[in-house]
Amino acid sequence: MITARRRAGLAAALGVVALAVLGYAAFEFSGQVTAPRAASSPVSHQQAAAKPPGPNTTQPLATPAPVATTAVTATPKATVTPRAQTLVPVSAMAFGPQGTADGDNPQIAARVLTDPAMGWVSQWYATPSFGDLKQGTGLLLDLGRTVTVTTVTLNLGSPPGTALELRLGAAPDLTALPVVTTATATRDQLSLPLASPAKARYVLLWFTRLPPDDAGTYQLFVHQVAIQGHP
Repeated sequence: MITARRRAGLAAALGVVALAVLGYAAFEFSGQVTAPRAASSPVSHQQAAAKPPGPNTTQPLATPAPVATTAVTATPKATVTPRAQTLVPVSAMAFGPQGTADGDNPQIAARVLTDPAMGWVSQWYATPSFGDLKQGTGLLLDLGRTVTVTTVTLNLGSPPGTALELRLGAAPDLTALPVVTTATATRDQLSLPLASPAKARYVLLWFTRLPPDDAGTYQLFVHQVAIQGHP
């Protein structure tokens, strides 16, 4: 039998144990309430890249498309060619294979400049090729200085058939006057435009074939010569 004294001792011991248990429980509860929250483990770069952006995630701005520009090209100014004008020769002379020494009818050669109604007429020949006496005959026009020639025009008083060479140069010599164009007259006016303007002082109309005349022979008649170009 347990005596009253022993029961009292047992009760006291149980009370101590109960107090100890309650104290430990109170300590654990207070520790859980006041302890700081553990830091979350860091997110790896792979996880961050794989995570889709949320609705509030800031996206990089799109690069604006380049604006098309129109290149402005300056239009070069057109070169204005001065208008050709009449160039008046200072003299007109009959011209033969030996130059001014053996030209046809030299005394009336100047009429092509001063008296178009009368003009200049060559000697007559038995054939269109000067009776095989020479290679040609002509008129030499001296412009007085070097100019730019663009066109030469002749007024003829002969039937069609006149053939000639237009020669230009710096000296009154057949070898110094190169051919720039050739032509055959089909009517009473013959225009000789140059393919390219040429600089010259002397203009030689060198006739290489004669037209027929009314007497059954061959003879050339030139009323007037006009020269166009730039002084």
